[in-house]
Amino acid sequence: MIVNTRRLFASLLERMQINAVCDVGSMNGQDALAFSAAAPRSSVWAFEPNPVNFALMAADCAIRERNIRIEPLAATNYDGEAEFFLVEADYARSDPRRGMSSLYQRGDESAPAGMVRVRTARLDTFLADKCAADARLALWIDTEGKTYEVIEGLEGVAERVQLLHAEVETSPCIGAGQKLYPQVRALLAGLGFAELATDHARSHTQFNALFVRAQQSAAMRLELTARLLGARLRYLMVAAAIRLCPACVRRYAAWRRRAA
Repeated sequence: MIVNTRRLFASLLERMQINAVCDVGSMNGQDALAFSAAAPRSSVWAFEPNPVNFALMAADCAIRERNIRIEPLAATNYDGEAEFFLVEADYARSDPRRGMSSLYQRGDESAPAGMVRVRTARLDTFLADKCAADARLALWIDTEGKTYEVIEGLEGVAERVQLLHAEVETSPCIGAGQKLYPQVRALLAGLGFAELATDHARSHTQFNALFVRAQQSAAMRLELTARLLGARLRYLMVAAAIRLCPACVRRYAAWRRRAA
């Protein structure tokens, strides 16, 4: 089912009693701030290996006030170091290219403007002494082609992960040899997850997919179904509003940004 997976993910954090959220590939910390607001009792870690993005996040008063813990790490399937390829971006504004740097060396129009060495970490290693053994975890993964490797690196804590949102690709548009959506979905199924929703059709080159732990109580299954249907209705209403009055939607979105 196609819905706004970002909104649905955030709405489920409190309901699923999540204790810790990992924002993997945070870019500017805005998603981490949204998760902290949605689940104020949860610990939030934001992983961002791009040194420019990290410095800007470290200087962000809102992130400090929320006590979000930022880490200059690239989450993957091994602990060590790696080359990280920087895509040129305008860091003075909200430029989406700020989030396109990667452990992959791109070969298209987004070819890297430079390279830095960064520390890498498995999430199971990182979290081993960071939260209680029975902590319930949620992951938000946006790592430019490295989703599969991030999931491989959480194997030691996978049973504690209740909710997982991942950016996936259906063609190797970021790096040659990258693992694609069918492989990510199969890996997660083997770890006990079921796909709940996506934010675009699965035929798209890139989209986001939301997964939950497959084994849930009867009450939680009903809750998930209800929230999924509500998210779908909202998605359809927004789509209809955009078709009928796109200017109205833009004004409303601008008002929401100012109010925030």
